[in-house]
Amino acid sequence: MAISSPGLGSNLDVNSIVSQLMSVEQRPLTALAKKEAAYQAKISALGSLKGSISALQTAASNLIPSTGITAATKFTSNRVTVADGTILTASAKASAVAGDYTIEVTSLAKAQRLTSLASPALGSGDRTLTIETGSVAGSGPDGVGGGGAFSLIAGSSAAAITIGSGVTTLSGVADAINAASAGVTATVITSGSDSYLSLTSQGMGTGNVIRVTGDIASLNYDPSTDSGGLVQKVGDEASDAVFKLNGIDVTNSGNTITSVVQGLTINLLKEGTTNFSVQRDTSSLTVGVNAFVKAYNDFNTASASLGSYNAATKAAGVLNGDSTLRLAQSTLRSVTGSIPTGITSTTLTRLSDIGVNIQKDGSLVVDSSKLATAISSDFTGVANLVSAYGSAFKTAAEGLTSTGGSISTRTDGLNASIKSLDKQGEKILDRLTQIEARYRKQFTTLDTTISNLNKTSTYLTQQLANLPKIG
Repeated sequence: MAISSPGLGSNLDVNSIVSQLMSVEQRPLTALAKKEAAYQAKISALGSLKGSISALQTAASNLIPSTGITAATKFTSNRVTVADGTILTASAKASAVAGDYTIEVTSLAKAQRLTSLASPALGSGDRTLTIETGSVAGSGPDGVGGGGAFSLIAGSSAAAITIGSGVTTLSGVADAINAASAGVTATVITSGSDSYLSLTSQGMGTGNVIRVTGDIASLNYDPSTDSGGLVQKVGDEASDAVFKLNGIDVTNSGNTITSVVQGLTINLLKEGTTNFSVQRDTSSLTVGVNAFVKAYNDFNTASASLGSYNAATKAAGVLNGDSTLRLAQSTLRSVTGSIPTGITSTTLTRLSDIGVNIQKDGSLVVDSSKLATAISSDFTGVANLVSAYGSAFKTAAEGLTSTGGSISTRTDGLNASIKSLDKQGEKILDRLTQIEARYRKQFTTLDTTISNLNKTSTYLTQQLANLPKIG
């Protein structure tokens, strides 16, 4: 009869023997695991390499002007300095002309406001209101009166509003006006038991006064005669912004002025006199160059570390000897030392001409003084040179990092190798399961055999001991 637990009958440690034998059999699986770990480490390292190149690509892209814009325009901006920021704020586009300005603000632009009498009669049934905004010919300084013809704002149309029979309150009328996008804002003001309707033009200035006609007489208003159920109270008149710029009288319908000086936007805040200046700012070119150099040096440091080898410790970087790393290094270093296409200057053709020099370790260093001198003497030439190098580096980086590029191809190859190792590992695991089962069967049989032999030996010993002794 077989023994239920291996080793109990023979003192043979079957489990230990099988375990030791299987540790030897598992060596190929261990080797595969080490190889897969090495592949994974390379994939991670390639990801770090790609990240540094992508950062360089971004920095290079920031040096390239948009379509239809010159490099000089891209790197040129204007800075506005205002002496008294409580009177106005201002901003300038690249097209603005540098210079000094004095402004005297006499009055700010305001929107017209009309107010009804207390709790005006609204009538009953279905009613209509027509609201228009525009200007009155020959009107006074507040845009109304004088009896002149009323003209709609160019491109606008009258808003015909139906007040249904179910609308019996001023709030209902205000809601209907606001829903009609009539160019005015309607609000209801309540004081005690009285309610008032207030209409405010959404446009400022005397060219945006309100006209209301329709079935509700208490809410009509004629700006030509400044009369009707609605009233323009003192202080609620429309007015234009009036100011002097460098001694020249200017009137504007709003407090944001964009058409008086080319490329300049002025936001009037209050009445008063102040000075402001528009100055050319080329600092973005210096900032762009330094950002590019930093990104390149980050790549140089990362790639050097990944491909390093320490002879003393015999420790190698994860990508030491890797062809993809060498390709990335040679590709980008080649761009650094070449003259890119698109260079128009005969004196500024290389990075070194503007103070960007290559050091022995492959990194770049900026000679700030030389760069500043180059920008000061030939801003356009420097901008064109920087833009050309930006395009060259962007193209080179895309070839390395894009889908189908060398880094992606290498990563895909490593992932395919890992899948192959996984399949090999599965086959080895299946084979190890069979081998272990075979070992256990063999040693269990041996265990049973030894146990049976031990029993036979004991029996024979007992029988021999019982034999009669011969004198």
